[in-house]
Amino acid sequence: MTSISQFDSWPLPAYQLNRKLEIVEHSEKAQSLFGESALFLNLLDEGSVSKASDFLLLNRFSEPIELNFKTAAGELKLCDLHCKWDSEFLLNVIVVPKDNQVAKISAQLSSLRYRLNETNYDLLLEKERTDKLLQRVRELSAPTIELGIGLLLIPFFGDLDAGKIESIKSQILDDVYEKHTETVILDLTAMDEINVEGMDYLNSLLQTFKIMGIAAIVTGVKPEHAKQLHALRTTVDIHFEASLATVLAERRLVI
Repeated sequence: MTSISQFDSWPLPAYQLNRKLEIVEHSEKAQSLFGESALFLNLLDEGSVSKASDFLLLNRFSEPIELNFKTAAGELKLCDLHCKWDSEFLLNVIVVPKDNQVAKISAQLSSLRYRLNETNYDLLLEKERTDKLLQRVRELSAPTIELGIGLLLIPFFGDLDAGKIESIKSQILDDVYEKHTETVILDLTAMDEINVEGMDYLNSLLQTFKIMGIAAIVTGVKPEHAKQLHALRTTVDIHFEASLATVLAERRLVI
């Protein structure tokens, strides 16, 4: 390779190439940053070789091209490549390293993506814990309490909706059967809202009790529930009492 001449004072890596893309001359900055090489394409990362070859051999020099160079220290450096023919056979090439800000932003994005993935995983675990707790709350919202031989109390808490229905219906029917229940007391004192599905379930539950030969007493009906529950009396024989205490007093029972 000939000694450096016209590129000596250039502050950027610069090369002069022949038609075969062999390096004819280079600047001191080019040698210090990328090291020695006889062929220009050998200075590039493997993924940039084909891209650079097409760009240089097809004379697409209207805009610079972005390429990854291999530094003498073994690192990759993203650079813009500017080209201009010096003569019919010689091509001048200037390499402009990209600002380090690009690498910083890329690192920040990678860090942010990692934190987001961790956050999503934590949220998933929290959702699973919440779902389990909610399921447990639903299961405990209608426990059965045996008050005596043949008498079972079922207190309802919160809203009566599809989710709660799915959680408690099997438990209630199993307990009613296993405890040889003759009378069930459904206490709605702590019940909040009853949606359409909840009302359908309550009706179905009472119908099931009727088929099983079990009497039903409903206590603690709130004014907002009275209209909804009134419709049940046309299909099911239900006995209503104002409060649970009244029923227990009549039967001389305490909880």
